[in-house]
Amino acid sequence: MKKLFYVFILFSLIVFQNAAVAEDTIKKSSPEIKAMRSITAAECLEHVSFLAGDECNGRGPASEGFDLAAEYIAEQFAEMGLKPAVNGESYYQEFTIDRNFLGEENALELQITLPQNDTLFIQYDMEKDFLPVGSAKNVEINSDLVFAGYGITSPDNDWDDYADIDVKGKIVLVLRGVPPIEDADFGRMFSLRYKTRFAMDAGAVGLLVVGNPIGSISYKQNIPAVVIRESVANDMLKGSGYDIDTMKEKIKAEQKPLAMALPHRVRLTIDSELVQDQVTANIAGYIEGSDPKLKDEFIVVGAHADHVGQIGDLTFYGANDNASGTSTVMEIAEAFATADTLPRRSVLFIAFSGEEMGLLGSKYYCEHPLFDIKKTKAMINLDMVGIGDDAFMIVGGHTYPDFAKIYDTCSEKYVQIPIRRRWTSSNSDHYPFHEVGVPSVFMYTIGEGPSTYHTPRDLPDTLDPEVMESVGRLNFGVIWKLANMKKVSFKYVENKNN
Repeated sequence: MKKLFYVFILFSLIVFQNAAVAEDTIKKSSPEIKAMRSITAAECLEHVSFLAGDECNGRGPASEGFDLAAEYIAEQFAEMGLKPAVNGESYYQEFTIDRNFLGEENALELQITLPQNDTLFIQYDMEKDFLPVGSAKNVEINSDLVFAGYGITSPDNDWDDYADIDVKGKIVLVLRGVPPIEDADFGRMFSLRYKTRFAMDAGAVGLLVVGNPIGSISYKQNIPAVVIRESVANDMLKGSGYDIDTMKEKIKAEQKPLAMALPHRVRLTIDSELVQDQVTANIAGYIEGSDPKLKDEFIVVGAHADHVGQIGDLTFYGANDNASGTSTVMEIAEAFATADTLPRRSVLFIAFSGEEMGLLGSKYYCEHPLFDIKKTKAMINLDMVGIGDDAFMIVGGHTYPDFAKIYDTCSEKYVQIPIRRRWTSSNSDHYPFHEVGVPSVFMYTIGEGPSTYHTPRDLPDTLDPEVMESVGRLNFGVIWKLANMKKVSFKYVENKNN
């Protein structure tokens, strides 16, 4: 027994000594290492749990839920000691938007004519079977149904899905994607924006697109469009001799459009209202640099705080998209605010609004910068950084290769996670900065995880907070380097294949 007691005492002394050594090591660490360690998984998850919780109702721009999220972010910035970026007085950079609000009374019904003039009515469920597109206008229609291939008109590719079918006054069913045509370049015509325009130009009164129903939000109204599941589309093709797979196979085999009238009718109800001149805001605070010559130069760190909000009684919580990025930005801001040494350059932290509606907040900032845009030396955008640590993707890494090299160096030093690269693209809030000449990158995480994109299932408990911690610590290291370099200048490389 006495022997066990001495063993316990010896073990306790070793643990105490190791803890003391660890604490002493932290005290002797460089300022950036000490500050970086304040970024924790627990605090990231705490922020996400509020932003993607019931109170914020999915953070749709110009809603009470978004305003509550914005207030939370501004309060966090104030508690950290960040300076208000709007005239030194406010964290809110307000601007107005139009928003198409989707209500509860949305319906999709297939009407199949049976022998002896009987009709079979099949009613479909929101989210399970279909979702209205964010720009769908308010309407109630009961119309004939027409299949129009991929719903694309492209003279440059000698392709017109509407050439041989009359769709005026009818609802059109189209495939997602673009035709599998050899040597064709359809660009972004796979997008709903193009498909809705082509359908309107052809005279259709409604559009059904085969795909995975996901939530979306818009600042305008268009043709009433709905995304439907393939099982619903196959119901609509009954009696035509085809299903979705055989339609695709025929188009691919014959390398020409396929369109036909279908023997059923569809009733489509969209409950929406376009409300104009609604106030929303970017939330911005900054750490002022310590170098008299460099403090007027800025490194911008951003993430969009908005999400889809609500469609009827469905709430799209947006935990990964993008409470994860917003929370990580707040953690990085706190690390800078508590660092023993201030950075030489100033660092501006922004939570954008309106990203889901077309990068509205970041566009507004670049058109109305709070600080000289010519002295903004770099921009880092975090979007969907809560799932997967197989690799971290740097969008813009090929465009600004020297910028991406800093990520390589810092990852090896701090988190040991592979860095991958893509050319820049217009899919998140880094892009407006890129367009005005600011070297800009966008990071997202890669790895296995649940499929929750723009669904009500994008919840805090689906995230891995340790991924956010790694993203935060890595980006803190990159930003610290940028803010303290003698000169920040990155060569721009054009994507000649685009």
